[in-house]
Amino acid sequence: MARVRKTDSPLTAILLSGSLILGLPGPGLAQFTTGTPPAVTGMQVAQGSSTVLDIQRELNRLGYNAGPVDGVMGARTRAAIQAYQRDHDLLVDGQPTASLLSHVRDTAGSGRSGPTGPAPEPSSQQIADIQDALRTLGYEGGRPSGRLTAETRAAIRSYESAHNLLASGQPSAALLEHMRRSIQTAPGASAAVDADTIAGIQDELRLRGYQIPRVTGQMDAQSRQAIRDYQQGQGVAVTGEPSAALLADLRAVRTEPVPATGLTREQRAAAQRALSARGYPAGPPDGVLGPRSRDAIRAFQADNDIRPSGELTSRTMAQLGLGRTETVAEPPAIQARPYRVRARDDFSDGDYTRNPAWRIASGRFQVRGRGLNSTMVPPSERTEAMGRQILGSLLQQQLGFTLPGQETAAAAYLPTRFGPEFRITTLVSGSSEAHSHIDLGPYRGDKLNQGYRLNYRTSQSRPLQLIVVNDSGISVIASARLSLEGGGPHRLVWTRDAEGRMRVTHNDAILIDLVDRTANETFDGFSLINAGGDWTLYEVILEDRG
Repeated sequence: MARVRKTDSPLTAILLSGSLILGLPGPGLAQFTTGTPPAVTGMQVAQGSSTVLDIQRELNRLGYNAGPVDGVMGARTRAAIQAYQRDHDLLVDGQPTASLLSHVRDTAGSGRSGPTGPAPEPSSQQIADIQDALRTLGYEGGRPSGRLTAETRAAIRSYESAHNLLASGQPSAALLEHMRRSIQTAPGASAAVDADTIAGIQDELRLRGYQIPRVTGQMDAQSRQAIRDYQQGQGVAVTGEPSAALLADLRAVRTEPVPATGLTREQRAAAQRALSARGYPAGPPDGVLGPRSRDAIRAFQADNDIRPSGELTSRTMAQLGLGRTETVAEPPAIQARPYRVRARDDFSDGDYTRNPAWRIASGRFQVRGRGLNSTMVPPSERTEAMGRQILGSLLQQQLGFTLPGQETAAAAYLPTRFGPEFRITTLVSGSSEAHSHIDLGPYRGDKLNQGYRLNYRTSQSRPLQLIVVNDSGISVIASARLSLEGGGPHRLVWTRDAEGRMRVTHNDAILIDLVDRTANETFDGFSLINAGGDWTLYEVILEDRG
C-alpha cells in the first residue's frame, strides 16, 4: 500500500495524499483499513487503481448521479453504475471494472460535443460483436473474427447509409448499440431475453466446452456462435438466438440420467477420459458431449475404421476398451486421492485466536452464538461523514490510529496452505438488509480477495457469484439465485477437482457447476470479508487432495 509522504503540515499531507485517502477500492470490494486490534500488518485487499474515480467522472458527464468524483465506492456510485448497465443492456452487477470504464468512455466519447481527442481504438471483442450484428442484420461483413477488414468497413458504411448515419466505416460502441436496437426492433425479431436467461445459457454452454470466456449475461459474438454450434449439433434450426426454451433444453440435456444412446453420464465421462488418454482431446470428463468431445470421437472413429458419427456407439466404446453399451454398467473410474483436512474450526472453544489461529485485517470480530460474528453498516455519504473518513484515513496512515466507526469492511483470515484441488465447507447465516454483502474463499499471497471467491449480495437479482480475482481485475464466471437470510445456518460446499471443475452446493442442492482453470496454483489461506450486514460463520472445513 502506498504511504503518505511526511510533510510539515497536516493540510499539505491531505492534499498530497488525496488519491490514497479517498480510496482505491479493490476489484468489486470496499477498501479495507487496518489498525483495529488485533491488527496484522502486511495483509491487504487487492488494490485497484483510479478506476472508480474515472468511472464517476464519466458517469457524471453522462448525467448519471455518481456523487463526488473522489474514488470512494459508495451507494450513489454503485446505483449510478447499475443504472448505466441497465440502460445499455449490460449485466447489472454494480461493479467498477476496467471493461465498464472502457464502455462508459466509448459512450461518453460518442455523445460529447466539441473536441474530445482521438477516439479510443476499438477492441477485438467490439469488432467481433459488430461483425456478428452485421451478419444478423443481413450485411456481408465476414465471420466474427475480431479483425477490422475492408469487407467489415464496407458493411459498416452500408449499414450507416441505410440508417441515415454518417458513413464513416468505423466501429464504435455507439454503432454497436444502434445495431442491437435495430436487431430488437426488426420485423419478426424475438422478444427481448433477460440477462439472467442469457447468463444461464452461457453457463451451460461453457460447461460443455464451448468457447465462451466469461458468463456476462450479455450477448456477444462468441455466445451467438456457441449457440449456433450447439443448435447445429442438435439438428435443430440454427438461429444463434438465446431464448428461455433454449436454456430449458440445455438444462434438460445436462440432467438427463439415461440418454437415448443407453449410456449413463458416468459412462460418457469414462469415454472422454479414455479418448484424452489416447491423444484425442475430449475436454473435461463431465459426461456432456460438447463440440470438443464429438470432434474427438469422430477423429478416433476415423482412425479406427468406424463411421465418424460423433456418437458413442457400441463399437466405439468397445474399441476404447470400455465394453459394449448393453453390458457396461459402470466403466472403470480413475480413483481420486482422498481429501485431507488442512484446517477446521467450529468455534466451540469460544476463541478464534487459537486452534486454529484466525487473524484480523480490519473490523471487529467476536465469537457469538458458537460462531465468528461481525457486523458492518455502510458508511454515510453525507459531506461531514466524508470529511471524517478522510481525517480517519490520514490518522491511520501516518499514526497507525483508526477513528471508531471508520472501517468499511471487516476482514478475517486463516493462513493455511492448500492445493487447487479443494473442498471448502462452510456454515453461514446473514442479515436481510439491502446492503448485505459477504465475500469468502481461498486467497493467494497477501491480498485477501485474490483468487477464486464466492461473493454474495442481497441487492443482486442473482445474489451468489463465483468470481476470480487477479492482477488483471475481476471476472464473474458464474452466478446463481440464493437466499442466505434467515433460517440459517446455511451449508455451502465448494469443490474443485484436478480438471478445474467447480461445483457449489447449498444444503446439497447444486447451484453452480462449471469448469475453469484460471487459478491452478496453491492457495495461502481462507478469508472472510464482511462488506455489509450482520454475518456469522459457524464452521469452516478446508480440505485438499494429498
